[in-house]
Amino acid sequence: MTDASRWDRIEGLVRRARRGDLGAFRELLEDHRSAVVSTLFACGVRCSETAKDLAQDVALRSWQRLDTLKEPRTFPAWVRRIAANAARDHLRRLAVRREEELDEALQLESGDDSHDRVERMSEVRLMLAALADEDEEVVSLLTARAEGVSVEALAVRMEISPDALKMRVMRARKRLRARLEEMRGGGTP
Repeated sequence: MTDASRWDRIEGLVRRARRGDLGAFRELLEDHRSAVVSTLFACGVRCSETAKDLAQDVALRSWQRLDTLKEPRTFPAWVRRIAANAARDHLRRLAVRREEELDEALQLESGDDSHDRVERMSEVRLMLAALADEDEEVVSLLTARAEGVSVEALAVRMEISPDALKMRVMRARKRLRARLEEMRGGGTP
């Protein structure tokens, strides 16, 4: 397919979709699925399941806002921009949730003096920022441990052995230490 015919096809599909043709819209989405997913990953989404969910959100937003697309031939860039915004929104919500979990966990240790507490909060926030999406489970585990939940109880909840749980947390902490070194400039990016 030549570039001109590709752009003509995109324009035709957008025009049909604007008139309510769901089949044309599905074709547009199918043609641009890999661009949407690669944009999500490029913007910081690390979990493939999260990317799938966000791609569905992008499809819905695109359908709802299709009338705002001024030039039908710009659909590829337009849908990637929607994907980038969806990724940014997701990562912002994730950061807020992690910070709330952190604040909740740190409130349990209120016996420390305020200077040590502020310093520890700053360090833990940096650590949480360094965690990838796939380590979200570890954030929950560390928060639960800070709340006094035993390793055995957590292992039962996750349906794994206590040793497997300890190994999972150890590996995540190792990745976290390496990432923190990078962020502090002590390692190679």
